[in-house]
Amino acid sequence: MNEMKEDALDEELVKWNDIFKNLIVDAKGLTKDLLEGINYVLGTGILSLAMGLLVVYFVVRNMHMGSDFVFIGLVVSSPAVFLGLWNIRKYFDLRRKYLRLYLYQREMESG
Repeated sequence: MNEMKEDALDEELVKWNDIFKNLIVDAKGLTKDLLEGINYVLGTGILSLAMGLLVVYFVVRNMHMGSDFVFIGLVVSSPAVFLGLWNIRKYFDLRRKYLRLYLYQREMESG
């Protein structure tokens, strides 16, 4: 029974070893993709926030159209503004988390 557990553990270690070997080979591309993905989070946040604020602007400019228009505008803009702010915050969290990786990549590219 104990021998079966050891065999299963050995198999799992071999699988993890293969995964880490592939990560080492693909480290430069993986780092680039990860850092680009973090930048996309910022871009998405800014775009969403801008769209939400644009809707708020149109609602404020056209308040004379009635309370239904104002209500619909706020319902449409609130999720966009929230998502934009959340993505921008997430960008800074991820950037802080992976700052060493970013600096290391820049050092590798320059030197």
